[in-house]
Amino acid sequence: MASTKAGLFNFIVIGLVLAVMAASYVYHATPIIEEAEKVNKENAVAQFQRVVMLARAQWIKTKQSKVLIYETDFDASGSVKQQKEVAAEVFVNAKGWPEGLEANQGNACEYLFTLATLREFDMSSDVSVSDKYVNGYLQCAFSIQNKVWFDYNAGSGVVRERKS
Repeated sequence: MASTKAGLFNFIVIGLVLAVMAASYVYHATPIIEEAEKVNKENAVAQFQRVVMLARAQWIKTKQSKVLIYETDFDASGSVKQQKEVAAEVFVNAKGWPEGLEANQGNACEYLFTLATLREFDMSSDVSVSDKYVNGYLQCAFSIQNKVWFDYNAGSGVVRERKS
């Protein structure tokens, strides 16, 4: 009878310790996971802005309606290295801002988002993208769970993150 009580006592103690450890993990890990997701989203917006600026810079240089943007890397010293063998073609409007694809050729906003987040962003399945043309210029809205996350206006080149 004593061994049964000791076994039950050990079972209860081990169960309580595991419950406290699980609760502690949830309490401490949840903010870390949320912060990682926030940083991931901010990085995706920054990468989108980078693609917009790279396309704009190529347009300033060439004044062509289609420009090539190259994959770029920064080394430890801050030097920029372009990989000329890895490039994407981007349609640019008359003001020099990227519209991704020519009008009525597909989902231009999704194309730009894919270029920007090809390697860094892992939540793309949760992102919904809408594009429309207002006054002849592309307007993109990127949403997560039906909340606008950020938008892009190809008439002005503005990428605006919406804080929620």
